Amino acid sequence: MIDKTDEFWASATANDIDEYLKAYSDNSALDVKPVVCGCGGDTFTIRCDQDESVIGVKCESCGAEKLLADSAEYWEDADPEDFECPLCQNRVYNTRVGFQRRRNGSVKWVYIGVRCTKCKALGSPLDWKIDYEPTDEMERNI
Repeated sequence: MIDKTDEFWASATANDIDEYLKAYSDNSALDVKPVVCGCGGDTFTIRCDQDESVIGVKCESCGAEKLLADSAEYWEDADPEDFECPLCQNRVYNTRVGFQRRRNGSVKWVYIGVRCTKCKALGSPLDWKIDYEPTDEMERNI
């Protein structure tokens, strides 16, 4: 259950990122997928660049790193910075990716949703529009 009483919504469970992203995007049909490492870990540090619309995550359990969605295509031109919680300065999150789809099913917009593992605040450090098709490869990269 999401606590909506403060400026930043908070939740005891990562599953509420889905509801948060749907409200944030104003799209109840948003297709939300959890980011899970190959080791099964679901907590990550995040580096992102809002200007270049790129995001990379590093698993807290095993240290594996990956670039989400289509970030690998633009990472070289980016200047990513560590993302930290605006409330408690923690840098570890549960992370989900939301896809807003076109009528043909391809991705039109990408939303990143996070939940701070320390103070439980929900947020979205990044979202961006997709101007190309097909988007199948990007969708597999979460």
